[in-house]
Amino acid sequence: MKRIVLIFFLFLPILASAQEIILEDTTSSQYAEAHIIASFVKSFDHGLSLTFEEEIRSAPAHRSHTTLELGYAPVKYLSLSAAYVLKLYGDQGWSDVDKYLRHRANLLITGQVKLGQWNLSLREGVMLDARCDEIDHREKNAVDFTLRSRLQVVYSIPKTPLGIVGKFELLNTLNAPVAYLNSVSHSQSPISNSLNGDSYGEYISELRPELGLQWKIDKQNSLTLSYRYNYLYDRSINVEDETGDVSLTHKYTTKHLILLAYKFGW
Repeated sequence: MKRIVLIFFLFLPILASAQEIILEDTTSSQYAEAHIIASFVKSFDHGLSLTFEEEIRSAPAHRSHTTLELGYAPVKYLSLSAAYVLKLYGDQGWSDVDKYLRHRANLLITGQVKLGQWNLSLREGVMLDARCDEIDHREKNAVDFTLRSRLQVVYSIPKTPLGIVGKFELLNTLNAPVAYLNSVSHSQSPISNSLNGDSYGEYISELRPELGLQWKIDKQNSLTLSYRYNYLYDRSINVEDETGDVSLTHKYTTKHLILLAYKFGW
């Protein structure tokens, strides 16, 4: 019995210094942005196409996305595409290229059908976001994987060059950094249902309903003005270096976006 008591007191400092989830908090924010988008699409024989797109985002984001996309439509109702996106984060400053430069890859499959004046399409894909700066892998990933699902409906108004465009897109995070957080939460009583099990790494991160008006200027040019309500959710992890304690923050962000998109195709 004395030996058991002695062993307990020898290990007491180690038990007392075990990592803990010291804070679980919730934050919310709301702001508006304007996006200007220009797309240039070149169609080739055998269902191939090449798209160059530039998107500029206003304050507070101050970002730009430059996209190069290769598409292939094996049949009329189905298209496949792969895209590379160069992202510049102006809100990170311009002194360190590793902080303001990000890379993205999209792999997409789209099915569509035309019913009279209606054009319906469903797009599914995987998005990979890679960062170049140094990170703490307990808190962030070097590469994030996201599942993208988008339903789009376009109604062409008879005898006019106008169309009504409705979209709903859902983004699902697939690999939120969970290993360290789970090791901490499983070593004690979970403090919320969000920490139970390994499903923490997968959650719906964005909802994007959008409604707009499209103007087909001619066979090659079109202009679309739309409003998008963007609801974002993120689980932010901060690990203290000295103790290993974790602060977990649930971030809710609402964006109101006005988008002006020009498209030229030939």
